[in-house]
Amino acid sequence: MTSPIRDILARMPRARLLSTVPPLERWDRLSDELGISLFVKREDLGGIGAGGNKLRKLELVLGKAKSEGASWLLTTGGPQSNHARLTAAVAAKLGMGCTLMLRGPWSGALTGNLFLDQIFGAEIRLLGEVDYAAADLAMAKEADLLRQRGEAPAIIPLGGATAEGTAAYVEAFAELTEQMDEPIDHVVVAAGTVSTYTGLALGARLFSPATRVLGISVSWTQEKLRSEAARLFALTAERLGLGSLAGEDLWFDVGFIGPGYARISQEGRSAVLLAARREGTLLDMTYTGKAFAGLIGNVARGSIPKGSRVIFIHTGGTPELYTRNSDDLMA
Repeated sequence: MTSPIRDILARMPRARLLSTVPPLERWDRLSDELGISLFVKREDLGGIGAGGNKLRKLELVLGKAKSEGASWLLTTGGPQSNHARLTAAVAAKLGMGCTLMLRGPWSGALTGNLFLDQIFGAEIRLLGEVDYAAADLAMAKEADLLRQRGEAPAIIPLGGATAEGTAAYVEAFAELTEQMDEPIDHVVVAAGTVSTYTGLALGARLFSPATRVLGISVSWTQEKLRSEAARLFALTAERLGLGSLAGEDLWFDVGFIGPGYARISQEGRSAVLLAARREGTLLDMTYTGKAFAGLIGNVARGSIPKGSRVIFIHTGGTPELYTRNSDDLMA
């Protein structure tokens, strides 16, 4: 990592949440099968709360919130939000209150991440099928009520998509270059709120310009992905003291969304089974399964050439699997 960026990242307030540096594994069987050198960054193994990429982001997001005196965390997401689950776990770890304002369809059962939210002691508000603007308004109103109770609430945007959350994956990319003893041709990651993707893309710009970062969309259109990634790219570059730096060569694939967000796709289902039966590793149906399907598809079509050195970012999310059943998997 170049020293100015290292110094800036090192000075950023952080909550120490990762219990270990997430390992980088080589998947030998799938490397042979796909015709690439496939490595997997195991962000799902990083620490508390069943792990996942949001934990790394929350180190810096919560570092800032704690430095500003926050005592209570508010965030939003779907009922099976990995970000919400980890926010609840982090709040428990740090002795903070936590309210989750969750939007979207709900079956009525407390399973998967929603069950874990309850175990971690979060206050859960199920808002139903409202849009994110309504969820943001609900969080703002809840924050006012918390202030009246003497709390100091911090509202964390959907997915931890802030400059700090994005900077955490600039740092993660630098970590990858230290773990990998040969050049990285491609990095592939699920693209939801795109802050993980954007941090990796900015990290590639800074530390390995020849590396291309591919985001596999799990819900958003090309236009929305590019717009949000460009916003976060500029915001994070400014936060890191890099001045006005525009996002360029942003690479997204929207062909693996399937029936919609959190709805199972045939390709995603096949990718989950392939990772489990070749490498003994669990992916989820909402994010990593579709992202890995996107990796496979891009190798098949030649967008990722045979022989490439490819890192897949395992962002976690496997508690979502425990909301499923064998009919979902084998359909």
